[in-house]
Amino acid sequence: MKIPVTLNGKKIVFDANPDDNLLEVLRQHKLFSVKKGCGKGVCGYCTVLLDDKPVPSCLLPVGIVKGATIVTLEHFAKTPDYADIADGFEQAGVHPCGWCNAAKYFSVYSLLKRIYRPSKEELNELADEQHCSCTNHDIFISGVLFATANKHKREGRKNGL
Repeated sequence: MKIPVTLNGKKIVFDANPDDNLLEVLRQHKLFSVKKGCGKGVCGYCTVLLDDKPVPSCLLPVGIVKGATIVTLEHFAKTPDYADIADGFEQAGVHPCGWCNAAKYFSVYSLLKRIYRPSKEELNELADEQHCSCTNHDIFISGVLFATANKHKREGRKNGL
């Protein structure tokens, strides 16, 4: 079946069985930031942005992404948002193991896109959702705080906040 999508900024057509999972189709397209982990949508290794929301690609039949915009970490790594997060992680000493990079980067991106200044509760909730043990909970939160400051510096302060 022909499935048109926008993948990493380019309009393409997947030629796949609609029941194939998106993870496998993306890996066939040589996008290896999308890792195969638990296969249950829990570990986050296969996370992509689907219409700008982080989702586990292992759970999605490729047939339902027709017309969607998909971004993998390969493409996201070229954005200012990625730079803000990467710099924040470096400042805090966060060193994702390589398996969990997509989950960590896309979850922070999603939070900072929705919330200008995350609360302590929101930061703890985000850290608790990270299922990889490569990063300490408190260090991860510090990385998110640095990323938040980096984003604010790059974008400028919002009035009244």
